[in-house]
Amino acid sequence: MPDERRTFQRLNLTRTIDGRFGDQAVRIADVSASGAQLVLDAPIEPGARAPLRFAWRGEEVEVIAEVTRFADGRAGVQFVEANDALRSLLAASVLEILHAQEANASGDRARNVIGGDETLTAASEIELTNAFVSFRLGDAGWKRRRSLLPDQPEDGFTIRAGVPQEDVDLLCRTYEAGDAESRRLTRLMAELSVSR
Repeated sequence: MPDERRTFQRLNLTRTIDGRFGDQAVRIADVSASGAQLVLDAPIEPGARAPLRFAWRGEEVEVIAEVTRFADGRAGVQFVEANDALRSLLAASVLEILHAQEANASGDRARNVIGGDETLTAASEIELTNAFVSFRLGDAGWKRRRSLLPDQPEDGFTIRAGVPQEDVDLLCRTYEAGDAESRRLTRLMAELSVSR
């Protein structure tokens, strides 16, 4: 799926929002069309399934979700059913981003707004210290995108956001210049770094 579509399939959360996964209070760091990233105070087992409930901009959402991963106080959940309320919020989010991008491109700072009080730039810097970033090498060079989970792609690697640029550059150069084994080791090193 192209990076642009992935960007547009997310709610523009500029900060975590409160929610519930079953009976457990959670903070929601990211919501996409297919799942969410939750911040929890207590561990939760992969495979656990419960309703995820939250409100965003006055709309209530409840969708059945299943935990796919838990590490470092964060759980990745996958939605196991379609949800009309979430679909409607995602569509509104797309329009909001498009309007803000258009305003940003024309230099209209007054209309470059997400969520009533955040700029487009602020919305793109959400929780970077706890998010992941995937780097994928293709014919046109490196593609970078925020990631809900720290899964390692076959054609690159995933690291925590906020890694110093010189370290990112070193990983990219090492991966590009390496053979299949050194690329596998680069992915393994990245996997180990995000699991700490």
